[in-house]
Amino acid sequence: MNNKTISRLMKAGALGLFTAAVIGLTACGDPKLKVTYSVDGKIVEELPDQGLYEIKSIRTNNKNANATWDCNTWSLKTDTLTKNTTVDLDFTYTSHPFTVNGMGYDTLQEAFNAAGTTSAKICLTKDAEGSGVTAVGSDITFSLNGFTLDGAGSDTIVNNGSMTITGAGTLTNTAPGGDNSKTLVNFGTMTVSDVTIENSTKSFSVWNSNNGQSSMSLTNCTVNRSETEIIPVINSGIMTVSGCTISGCGDLTHPTLLQNDGKASLTISGSTITNGGAGYSVYRESGTVNMDSSTNAPNPYGIEDSAPAEVIETPEVTEESENPDVI
Repeated sequence: MNNKTISRLMKAGALGLFTAAVIGLTACGDPKLKVTYSVDGKIVEELPDQGLYEIKSIRTNNKNANATWDCNTWSLKTDTLTKNTTVDLDFTYTSHPFTVNGMGYDTLQEAFNAAGTTSAKICLTKDAEGSGVTAVGSDITFSLNGFTLDGAGSDTIVNNGSMTITGAGTLTNTAPGGDNSKTLVNFGTMTVSDVTIENSTKSFSVWNSNNGQSSMSLTNCTVNRSETEIIPVINSGIMTVSGCTISGCGDLTHPTLLQNDGKASLTISGSTITNGGAGYSVYRESGTVNMDSSTNAPNPYGIEDSAPAEVIETPEVTEESENPDVI
């Protein structure tokens, strides 16, 4: 056997070994990633909810995996794997009352500031006190998660952008000295669903402003006031009320729901609006009001005719619209 023959055989053997190695790697497939979840050390089947939990620890059997947790996307990030890897993620319930896209904050205003004008999900994680004003151009979904937020003497939420509030919780204001402490003030677009809105101060619970840009939708919400000199809800913009229960106990100058602006419009469907005092359930001072037959609102005023209703003395509700810091 000459040298050329030996060289060809060696090359063929090397090629065969290389091909076998490739086939072996292909048969094994790419490295596998296995992820397990636990809450305070107890294994759970699904990833805990973003906004209610924080990452507590990350453990891996592959020291080269470089595994990190992204709170914004609520997902695991790893470098390219070179071998099968197991990552154990341990979470704990957040210690912060408010979270924004998975990051914790101690006050509502800090959460609103963090949201800025980007699309953001804010979660209430426990009963808390706090108030806040959103930025012009904000886009916030606020989940109450069944908890109670108390403004404690300041307007609980002042919305200057777009806000959706959900989560079957309670918004309130209980500070006895907060004479002008409203629960919800809207200068932008606000949608509120399945929320109880309360207020025990001397101010009204909800005001949809007269700035010409305020649109508010209340769906399946409950608003209840028992004071004789309180108007629970005032609409000075565009408002839709659907499936709500709104009750007051006012005198003749304090209806349960007042519309008091010539450019305002109010649409009511499938709702119950009552006044347990001597006052009106719905009072149209000006603007347009449409109320369907499925709504129970005994003793309304100014609804069926288009003539301006008699002007009644009502609390001053326009000082916020003159604030240059809001729209």
